[in-house]
Amino acid sequence: MTPLGLSVATWWCIAVLVTAVFWAVVVTLQPTREYRILAALAPFAGALFLLGHYKVKGMDPADALLMYSSAILAFPLGLVGHVRKLSERALEAQREGRPADQGVLTPGVMVQLFLALVGGMVTYFVLKV
Repeated sequence: MTPLGLSVATWWCIAVLVTAVFWAVVVTLQPTREYRILAALAPFAGALFLLGHYKVKGMDPADALLMYSSAILAFPLGLVGHVRKLSERALEAQREGRPADQGVLTPGVMVQLFLALVGGMVTYFVLKV
């Protein structure tokens, strides 16, 4: 039985859609070219980790795709409501002559990202059953 009764092909479509959302939100918010490249590679790193986990633990493919989708979607959801503020703070830092990556993430953003990641993993474990 696959999570939510969806086929593996459907979970692949969901994983691709979630990756596109990640790239559209997270990558575009990065202040420097280097950070944008690293953020763009993050889903691939997550997929490689999950592939190893899938092979070693013998997971069901749909469960692995659910885990990937839950983790990757948590990052854009963790930034909901902060996109404009993050962009403005990066531009402000650039105008002031300081590095664009200093002081952009506030404690509120970090807490929201953490809670979104925890929520993503809780979602995975709830839907897996």
